[in-house]
Amino acid sequence: MTDPHDGAGASTCREMAEWVSDYLDGDLAASLRDTIDRHRGNCPPCDAFVRTLARTVELIRVHPQEPLSPEQVRALTEALREASLPPQPVTFRPPPALP
Repeated sequence: MTDPHDGAGASTCREMAEWVSDYLDGDLAASLRDTIDRHRGNCPPCDAFVRTLARTVELIRVHPQEPLSPEQVRALTEALREASLPPQPVTFRPPPALP
């Protein structure tokens, strides 16, 4: 099997990320599920991603949803707004010339 992190295998990681929800829900054909299982066995980052997402889904399903306080809503809204802002331009200043 190719290294999942070389140029040829990188698409496998991206493809797996696209299929992970269906994988966790058990909605994939057996052949695709087997492909993902093999990839996870050779790609520790993807395996960690799937295990983390599965645990997150499990925790969300187990714990009742509690409404956010107005302060939490404001903080979340502000964080999302800041995260969606375009990056500010960076001005490059060359170092001073050496004597």
